Amino acid sequence: MSVILFVDDDKNILDGLRRRLRSVHPEWQLHFAHDAESALLKADEIDPDVVISDMRMPGTDGAALLTIMQEKHPHSARIILSGFAEEEAILRTVGPAHQYLAKPCDDKMLIETIENALDLRHLLTNPDLRALVGGIDALASPPTTYTNLVKALENPLVGNEQLTAIVESDIALTAEILKLTNSAYFAISQKITTISQAIRMIGIDTLKALALFVGLFRSFDGPKSAVTQMMQLCKRSQQLGVIATLIAEQEDLPKEVVNVLAAVGMLSHIGSLILYAYRADEMADVVKRVETEDVPIYVAERDQFGAAHPEIGAYLLGLWGFPSAMVQTVAYHHRPQKTPHSEMNALTAIYVAQHLAREIAIEQRTGTAPESRIDLEYLDQLGKRDRLPVWLETARLVEQKYREIDA
Repeated sequence: MSVILFVDDDKNILDGLRRRLRSVHPEWQLHFAHDAESALLKADEIDPDVVISDMRMPGTDGAALLTIMQEKHPHSARIILSGFAEEEAILRTVGPAHQYLAKPCDDKMLIETIENALDLRHLLTNPDLRALVGGIDALASPPTTYTNLVKALENPLVGNEQLTAIVESDIALTAEILKLTNSAYFAISQKITTISQAIRMIGIDTLKALALFVGLFRSFDGPKSAVTQMMQLCKRSQQLGVIATLIAEQEDLPKEVVNVLAAVGMLSHIGSLILYAYRADEMADVVKRVETEDVPIYVAERDQFGAAHPEIGAYLLGLWGFPSAMVQTVAYHHRPQKTPHSEMNALTAIYVAQHLAREIAIEQRTGTAPESRIDLEYLDQLGKRDRLPVWLETARLVEQKYREIDA
């Protein structure tokens, strides 16, 4: 039984929701509260799977309510359903709200949003990890990234290109910017898939407000070893996205697929970022096992945590309302065979790119090419096995360019 809690000071709205949703989903257990105080009491009683709150209410408003819910019920999906208010009030919901739906919101969108939030539970079954991910309000960035962003935003002449380069180099910034521009905060109808497009749409002033006023892009203050791992992770993920994009172009995949792969490459390891930030000691053990036993990292993570970075990252992106295709790509980028498809797609490009990037990195470090872990039977099913040498050469060229940049 799925438990949903609605909070709104307008009785007519609650009555309408009760009537309409019960006819569509009679199996849902629906609860209603007219203010934050009664909502918190009800939440302690029913432990909701999803909380949908109005923003403007007498006394404690929706942002404050969801902030408390975030602490007391971190596993609950938290959604703001409200008309647009003043900028400061809207920005206050960025952290505690997973998603923002603007009034008027049609029943179809509301129901789909709730359904998607409930379906995510199948991705991440470990309750402790669900609570960890659900309680996250802002991802951590390495200190250098935060410093570079603040410095750039203080420059009145800073341009889109410079800001794009900073954001694209960091997993946390990529996730946060795309989350916001694809929410109802900015009333943008089309899906935003590139950082450059996102910054153009929301504007530098809004980006500055998000970074400085809200403190959304906070600097990571964990162990130095974890900072190093996070920076390496950001670099590798960016490289992965570039390789995947070039492979997709070579295979003439649709333009909308090609355009999204740079962002998907960065977001594919957002689950690893969470584990480094919040489970640093255990991740150190995972990395040590990967290095000494040569097991895939997702296997070592699953043994250590009961789940691995693909499903952890996909769960967070799903909570934040990212497109389902992107969520699926992140969830299965180590196991594309588990999803039904007969032609090459974004998932194939990311899957191949990550393996090629790993093989080249090991070869550079040891002088010996490792045994490939790419599933050749999977590529045979797609009719793409013969393209592997071409893709490998592309990955080598990308790796060479990154070495030249670092030199």
